[in-house]
Amino acid sequence: MASAFKTLYIFETDDFVDAKVAMENRKYQDARNKFHALVNKYASTLSIKDSLSARAAVYELECAMRMMDWAGVKGLLAKFPVRGSNLSPSAQDDLEVAKIMALIPDKDWNGVKSRAASFLATKKNATRLQQARMKYALGAAAMVAQDWNKALDYFAEALVLLHGSDEELASACVVRSLDSYLHMPDVAKFLEDSAVTAAVEARKHNPETVIPDLQMKARPAHVKEAAALYRLHELMLPDRKLPAKYDGFAVSYKHPAAVAPAQTPAQAPAQAPAQAPAQPEKK
Repeated sequence: MASAFKTLYIFETDDFVDAKVAMENRKYQDARNKFHALVNKYASTLSIKDSLSARAAVYELECAMRMMDWAGVKGLLAKFPVRGSNLSPSAQDDLEVAKIMALIPDKDWNGVKSRAASFLATKKNATRLQQARMKYALGAAAMVAQDWNKALDYFAEALVLLHGSDEELASACVVRSLDSYLHMPDVAKFLEDSAVTAAVEARKHNPETVIPDLQMKARPAHVKEAAALYRLHELMLPDRKLPAKYDGFAVSYKHPAAVAPAQTPAQAPAQAPAQAPAQPEKK
């Protein structure tokens, strides 16, 4: 009976929906500002487990995470208006992940490594996005330790886990990987080759420029991997142009269809003479 209800709570007001739409459209700063306003607007409902204010605070934090604004994440956590116990188990894990990412601005890499590794080992029901963020954090810590191969492994694992769920983090994984490759001696030596530097210069006028076949065949394995990763970024995020410092990888990629040169008529194998079409079988 309607008379049995003592209180009615509206969980998604128009302004809350508007903020969610902005977030879904990847307008993270706009959404972040709107959620922040909602935190204050509905602060009086904090006693409700699933209040608008509590949910807005969680979404505001997620926007900062999507923007990879780790300093901003740290600031939001310092005044986070929701107790972890009032959040769902998945949201509690999100909060734990945010606390680990908030260690990055302070360069607390030992804390990042120990807590991220512990999270991955203990949170068996963690989402793919949560796992990817932990892998990214571990990759960043490995880069600081100049363990380039381990960093590459972590970023590759994060990229697979993301599966397109977070474009900012996916792009960052590729960029960090390319930075790791640049620190490798065999890569640095190859990119200093005069044919490579000439191709990089020519690419400014013709984006399709690649290095000559001789250098293409002589590419070290790390250059092949980096060039393929550069191409993957182009395919995943065509609207995001990578910095010019990676152009050496751009000119070192040759599309598989272009690897085998087309055969001339003289080189083509002889074809069997054309046969007359078969006559339909009489019944």
